[in-house]
Amino acid sequence: MDFSQQFDEIKDSVVNICVLNSPLEKKILSSGSGVIIGDGTKIITCSHCIKPNLINIARFSGQDNAQKCKVIFNDPIKDIAILEAGKSLGKGVSLSDSSTVKIGQEAFVVGFPLNIKKITALSANIAGFEELNGYELIRLDSSINYGNSGGPLFNVDGDLVGIVNAKHGALSNFLAEVQQAKPKEMEIIGGANLVKFIQILLKQMQKNLNLGIGYAIPINTVGNSVEYVNSLIQRKL
Repeated sequence: MDFSQQFDEIKDSVVNICVLNSPLEKKILSSGSGVIIGDGTKIITCSHCIKPNLINIARFSGQDNAQKCKVIFNDPIKDIAILEAGKSLGKGVSLSDSSTVKIGQEAFVVGFPLNIKKITALSANIAGFEELNGYELIRLDSSINYGNSGGPLFNVDGDLVGIVNAKHGALSNFLAEVQQAKPKEMEIIGGANLVKFIQILLKQMQKNLNLGIGYAIPINTVGNSVEYVNSLIQRKL
């Protein structure tokens, strides 16, 4: 399906979320995506894309100028966060009831994968549903990369139905166990700690893996209903 018209309508509402180490050095520690909601001052993203105690900024496609944001809602369990800017950044996207999402439906993902500054879009099909930590995830047949996390999943009408999450499913259980393994003396060969080396390598692989599988957090997961989300993002904080 051609999503070009829907993309044109929402492209200015998708931002690059970056975490900076300090106001002076401004080194980017991590990068993800987010989408403007509500009155234009609020952005929804993934919790793992932000750091409440550091500087969180939002910038638009191809631009270096950024807007500093504060964290007003953060749920690491559901992996959802909402940021607020000091001014309106643009038009908030329309929210849809994610309970209406069905397997086999077409959708599209928008964001800033692999630390690129230019916005990208790719088509996706709803492949199924999985449960994690007691919450449901939408499974996509689209290749979700590092940096897509926090970005929007839109239905064919251009309405927001989910928040993309590249954190889940990126590595197999075996690789995850290796990544979390504690180095032992017997694993040091010729002065080189092999486990530590592999862990560093896996960290880089995780940023660049393209498995053809993606996940999205249903927008309803933020609360019990779309009405709850709307009341949250419109509330004066």
